[in-house]
Amino acid sequence: MTKRDAIGSERAMIARRHVFHIGGYDPISPDTQLARFRKSLDTFQQTWGVTASASGTPDAREVSASWPARASGPNWQTDITYEMLRWDDLINEDHSRGMLSRLGAAFLTLGNWLVTGTLFRFFYSSWKYAGFFLFSYLWIAAFAAAGAAVGTCLTWLLGLSGAAAWIVGAVAAAAVFTALLHYYGWRKPINHVFDDWIFSRQYVYGQRPKMKARVDEFAKTLVARAQKADVDEIVIIGHCLGAALVMETVARALKLDPELTAHGPTICVLTVSATIPKFALHPAGSSVREASKLVADTPAVRWAEYHARDDVISFYRFDPVTLKRVSRDRSDGRPNIRRIQMHDMMGMDQFKRYRFSFMRIHYQMVMGNQQRAPYDYCMILCGPLPFDEITAVGGGVTRFGADGALLARGNSSQPQAGASVNAA
Repeated sequence: MTKRDAIGSERAMIARRHVFHIGGYDPISPDTQLARFRKSLDTFQQTWGVTASASGTPDAREVSASWPARASGPNWQTDITYEMLRWDDLINEDHSRGMLSRLGAAFLTLGNWLVTGTLFRFFYSSWKYAGFFLFSYLWIAAFAAAGAAVGTCLTWLLGLSGAAAWIVGAVAAAAVFTALLHYYGWRKPINHVFDDWIFSRQYVYGQRPKMKARVDEFAKTLVARAQKADVDEIVIIGHCLGAALVMETVARALKLDPELTAHGPTICVLTVSATIPKFALHPAGSSVREASKLVADTPAVRWAEYHARDDVISFYRFDPVTLKRVSRDRSDGRPNIRRIQMHDMMGMDQFKRYRFSFMRIHYQMVMGNQQRAPYDYCMILCGPLPFDEITAVGGGVTRFGADGALLARGNSSQPQAGASVNAA
């Protein structure tokens, strides 16, 4: 038997997979998401020696948008339906709020996070994430300081004193503050991060009825797909804030249909760069805590979560269910926690290039890898290996040849983790 034939049981290979994707707080349109997915597939082909493509245009509706894709190697082929569960319209509504409204709501959020102790829990669970929370507030403080400095200098240059000095100084300071916020608000992106935090506070207190209704629609969509029972596997992936929405979506689906996992397709949950604790660590975050526990307590639902130290916009080595720190990889399935290295995925040169581009690092988790590594977004979603196997320690590094052929377990003639694109 040749190495291409020695791939174990054919029945274990995934021929058809349905992927649901819930993104974070980013108003990505279906066309943009498809373009990003195609770009990732291009990289996927180069890195793993496979053939992969996504055809057509998005079949877009209010709640979701989908398109077909296919990936193959010399001895395997997997057909994928990729369906993004949409809430970009709700994010765009947030972005339309005015400057004063945004600032007021943002500082209300800061006060709430302080009074409830949530910010201090962030420091305990991930000091980097706590720094990310404070990022936009520090920019505002810097703008205010710049305005005050300009106002003070102006009154000194004009030789003003008393009430006139206070009035001129205040007007100048306000003008400088407003100009800086107007110019840098979307460039840094201060406004976007403020809207994210405002949304998070409102959601945790049940003040976002449209979002709650949208999650209900997500759950109904998942149930309908599982009941159709025409695929081998359903993978629902949540990135960043979207991971918390995945928890609530799957939990509601399990309540809508207690037999969700018995229809045929294996139900799999993949959370990456996840910020589930952002909600769960808040005293009012009971709905996310309960949803996460229900998913964890349902053994038939496979769940893997990937952590990367260099991704500051996430909770590294922190269990999203127990809300306790973890010291190493964990394989008890509730969830399986895997630690990965960004430089293994990107290559050292590209990693150094983007090391301090925090958003770029954050989004690597939903992009194609430049090198073969234990975690690869495209290989998990488009490859032939079942979820339990592709998310096991080591991932698919030892299972694929340079030409993309699926190899038998234990074959030693394959590229190792960190192999470059050209080696694939």
